[in-house]
Amino acid sequence: MSRIIMLLSNGFKPDPRVAHEAGALVDLGHEVIVLCWDREGAYAAREEIDGYRVERIQTVRAAYGAGARQLVRIPAFWRAAIARALALRPDVIHCHDLDTLPAGWWLKQRYGLPLVYDAHEDYARLMAFYLPRVMTWALAFLERRLLKRVDATISASSAFAEKLREQGVRPLVVLGNYPVLAPFEAVSDEMAQQVRSALGVGPDVFVLVYIGGFSRTRQLQPLLDAAASLSDVQIFIWGDGHQRPQVEAAAGQYANVHYKGWLPADQVPVHFAAADAVYYCLIPGYPGWPNTLSNAMAAGRPIIANDVGDLGRIIREMGCGVLVDTVTPGTIAGAVGVLRDNATRLHMGEAGRRATRERFNWDVAEQQLAQVYAGVLGDAGRIGENTPGGERTV
Repeated sequence: MSRIIMLLSNGFKPDPRVAHEAGALVDLGHEVIVLCWDREGAYAAREEIDGYRVERIQTVRAAYGAGARQLVRIPAFWRAAIARALALRPDVIHCHDLDTLPAGWWLKQRYGLPLVYDAHEDYARLMAFYLPRVMTWALAFLERRLLKRVDATISASSAFAEKLREQGVRPLVVLGNYPVLAPFEAVSDEMAQQVRSALGVGPDVFVLVYIGGFSRTRQLQPLLDAAASLSDVQIFIWGDGHQRPQVEAAAGQYANVHYKGWLPADQVPVHFAAADAVYYCLIPGYPGWPNTLSNAMAAGRPIIANDVGDLGRIIREMGCGVLVDTVTPGTIAGAVGVLRDNATRLHMGEAGRRATRERFNWDVAEQQLAQVYAGVLGDAGRIGENTPGGERTV
């Protein structure tokens, strides 16, 4: 058994991808500790979840969405994470996204620990929405430099993976944000109808949902503007982030727009199943395999989206939704019109469900993750003896 320390720069609500990977590694016989940054002290300092431990660094306080000002605080998080990781005597460091990689890189440089880099998304591209161009250029340069010392790289996006391969990054595995199927398969039609009843909508009302973050990469405003021409469609939105004021304003303006706050992870499957269709459009040029796509497919619900990255590629190849050329209130209303047809809606939903059962599910991803760690630990041999108080073996 190896002790794996996962570094994460959010407070772990939990983060679905991190939770799936941590649970999979526990199933493989490893000890996993998620060491994360609870910037606002909003969660328990320590807790046990599904066999892995979560420890939250709460001594470094910072606000989300601080932009360039965050650069002042994040080195303090790195120092705190390094100190705690060393006290835990890890065998492997698993860094989630670029904003934790400098800490993992330092631990590898100083103590020779195997280092796994898990790129949830193109971090520099994402930060272009929040930081000046010179800073995003610096982030991309930093990533290229640090990746030279990484033992294995995982990407959630095939588009971003191709970009990394062009830079010579090896070994590299694409591990999409695939769903665990059991919670979705446990949802019955009766359970979904109970959710609809609780939301105040009958069986004949068309329900369109958005469930996810409100970051600037999401095109939420066109959906909100479409409410005026979709007066007989009930639009329910769960999530939080930068665009929350716009969502709340639309909920106050339109009777058919309902903002419901943050949705707990265990409620996600039944709420997707309660919808007739799912909305999810991204800023053009942004790569990534969103959790919303996987969740909609697993629930057997068609998705309205644009042709961006893996989002558009999967919908186009699997036939599990409607792609719009441009994201406008008119094109969204047109997509809803297509999905008002019961046969079309059911066909697309079943296509997505079938694809998750056959290819895009966490059982497949867990096998890929096992192969990554077999390679890392196989190459490492005996590790951990250089860490303070070490003597650990694989």
